[in-house]
This record gives sequence, structure tokens and C-alpha cells, in this order.
Amino acid sequence: MCEFTGFKASIPSGTGRRVAALCLALGVAFSPLAGAEESAESESVQPSASVRALEQIIETPLSIRESRRQAQQAVNDLSRDIQGLKTSVIDLNRDLRVLEEDLLFPANTRLSVFVSLDVGEFFQLEGVELKVDGQTVTSYLYNEAEREALAKGGMHRLHLGNVGAGDHTVSAFFVGLGPNGREYKRGTTLDFTKSAGPKYIELSIADSEARQQPEFSIREW
Repeated sequence: MCEFTGFKASIPSGTGRRVAALCLALGVAFSPLAGAEESAESESVQPSASVRALEQIIETPLSIRESRRQAQQAVNDLSRDIQGLKTSVIDLNRDLRVLEEDLLFPANTRLSVFVSLDVGEFFQLEGVELKVDGQTVTSYLYNEAEREALAKGGMHRLHLGNVGAGDHTVSAFFVGLGPNGREYKRGTTLDFTKSAGPKYIELSIADSEARQQPEFSIREW
């Protein structure tokens, strides 16, 4: 009897060596075929596994929308955190300025001078020079945006300083354009007494309809 992969045959015992050789040859011939069949079966399984893996990787439209929603939510949360941090920094800076003023300009010696503007036809403010007790303490030039802010009711703190208790003099000199666009310069002076507590002074510029020209005044608060 002769056996080989995928085939079995019965041979009379008297056939001799030629039959044995034939069995050997047939066995060699069929062995590659069996290996090829196994390889083909293996290859046929592999593509299906690859397809399943690819299907697991591909995102559906729903998952894409969810990913985008989560990303947008993260951006919104970060923007709120940044805005909150900016607000905290602004509040901290304001508190630091107040503390600095309290330290550098105590209430008992503090002098604050403000500028207000109520004009439109007879004067265009360009600059102010301020003197306290004959000494120039500040000069300031105004731009268009600042003039508009003053015309809308705003006030500009022109000077913050210290003066001792007692009698003092403050003088203000205004430069700008008067009626008909001509250069206009005017000055005004105020004597005041500094006592305990802060002192506030306002430099006021207003149109005078009766006189057809601007009026400049200084007043205490």
C-alpha cells in the first residue's frame, strides 16, 4: 500500500520498485497543490479582516459632528476663561492704582484738577497749561477724540499732586481756536485754602451766547 497527501492506493506486493517510484512521484506532484490550496484559503481570509478593520476606522457623519461640537465647546470654554482673566487683571490694576494714589497722594495733601468743556461754536480747545503757586505742574495737548469726549460731558483729570495746608493759588492758561478760526489764548486764576481732606478744582470752559465768545472759570468742589 502507498500513501501521500490527499491520495491513498493499494498496490500488489509483487510490482516491485517501479510502483514505489511511481508513488513517490505522485506524492511529490500533489504536495505543492495542497500547499497552494492552503495559501489561497489564507489569502481569502485576510482581505475580509482588512475590510472590517477599515470599517472600524472610518468616521460616520454623526461622529464628525460630535467631534466638531466638542471642539467648539472647548474653544468657547477657553474664551470665557480668557475673558474672565482679563476682567480680573483690569480689576486688579484699578485696585493697584487706587492704592498707589493713597500712598503717594494722601487725602490731607491731595490736590486734583479737572477740565470740563461745554463749547461748540466759539472755541476749540487745543491745550492747557496749569500752574500751582507760580510753578508749572503740567501741560496737556488735546486731540479730536478727547475733545469729543469732553463735549459729551466727560471730565479730564489734568493734574494730581500734593499741597500743604494753607493758602494757595492755581492758574490755568487755555490755547485753542476762537471765533472765525482765530488763535485764542486766555488765562484765569483762583486763590484757595487747603484744609484737611482732598481738594478738587475744576477748570471750566463754556460758550457765552450773550458775549459771543468762550468763558473760562475755575471753581472748587
